[in-house]
Amino acid sequence: MWRAGSRSAELGVGFAPWTVKECMQQAVAWRPRDLPAVQPRLVAVSKTKPVETVIEAYCHGQHTFGEKYVQELLEKASNPKILSLCPEIKWHFIGHLQKQNVNKLMAIPNLFIPAQTAVAPIPWARPGRLTMHSPGIPF
Repeated sequence: MWRAGSRSAELGVGFAPWTVKECMQQAVAWRPRDLPAVQPRLVAVSKTKPVETVIEAYCHGQHTFGEKYVQELLEKASNPKILSLCPEIKWHFIGHLQKQNVNKLMAIPNLFIPAQTAVAPIPWARPGRLTMHSPGIPF
């Protein structure tokens, strides 16, 4: 299987998301017609990537980004360059959410939380640790 990210350094940031979106559209065309017509969303994980790379990907049409750590998400979502050059950017938090970080996360502009996402305690996790999951999906 060919990986879109393997040649993205040679071809630029805009190539990999375009390739993945093409594959997603082909998969949507093949899905059974009795399934709900929900368009998939490509979330580009910007973990460890500099602000300039996020802006370049945004300029190539990638408007949805995910971060694993609350602090990195806070820094990028409140960055003046990103705020001015990427007005329609949407952020997803894709990491484990700890109770002490909930208020920090809620202060992030353009934070997108899908309707199915819930924050629930995990019985076997350390006390005070929360995680995001979709209802009905076992851990």
